[in-house]
Amino acid sequence: MILAVDAGNTNIVAALMNNGNVITEYRYNTDKDKDFEYHKNHLERLVRNRTIDSVIISSVVPEINFRLDTACVQLTGVSPKFISCDMATGLDIKYDNPQKLGADLICAAAGAVKKYGTPVIVVDIGTATTFSVVNENNEYLGGLIAPGPYTSMRALASMASQLSETELDLTDNVIGTNTAECIKIGTLTAHSAMLDGMLDRVMSTLDTADIKLVATGGFAQKITSMCTHKIICDVHLIFTGLYELYRLNRL
Repeated sequence: MILAVDAGNTNIVAALMNNGNVITEYRYNTDKDKDFEYHKNHLERLVRNRTIDSVIISSVVPEINFRLDTACVQLTGVSPKFISCDMATGLDIKYDNPQKLGADLICAAAGAVKKYGTPVIVVDIGTATTFSVVNENNEYLGGLIAPGPYTSMRALASMASQLSETELDLTDNVIGTNTAECIKIGTLTAHSAMLDGMLDRVMSTLDTADIKLVATGGFAQKITSMCTHKIICDVHLIFTGLYELYRLNRL
């Protein structure tokens, strides 16, 4: 059994995997100020009475890495492997400085290539919304980073005195008749329009056809349902990538 952990800025999602399949998963708040006991107590709910052979972690929150490492070692007796560009990824990373490429982007791209093939554009909609572009030669060309829907809404509420945070539910309207609805449209519907527009621009720069479009992340289902492009929504894409990296490196 493998313990795979996706540590993001807002949430940590951990999964038990067997033969590349997610058996069960557990989500909790990242909380960057908590000590290793916090992570140990949460992860114990997932791994209790399980034999863990390997632990692999994708983290974009370096300040908690040591605490996650300590928690995993105490729970499983296994030292985790953290994703980086220095391991075998199956990708030819063309980033100016590959060391600066986020572990989550590496995982999502590796998972998409494994499951859907190339060329592929991966959209991860979470705290940030990221695009990763991989061409038919398995070259990771780069992408883009934008604020995610919830991040955008919170920033708006914090900067504008008469606007407040609201529940981000879908609406079919494109003209709001109250402030809460206007914020929903400006956050979710506008985000889907941004995705469609940016996908058009990215695809126009690639001299290739039959590009797969794959989305993952907490808001992926909501946002892609409003997009005009046909986008595959895969909530376990990061874990597919984590397992593929585990397999490539025989961790």
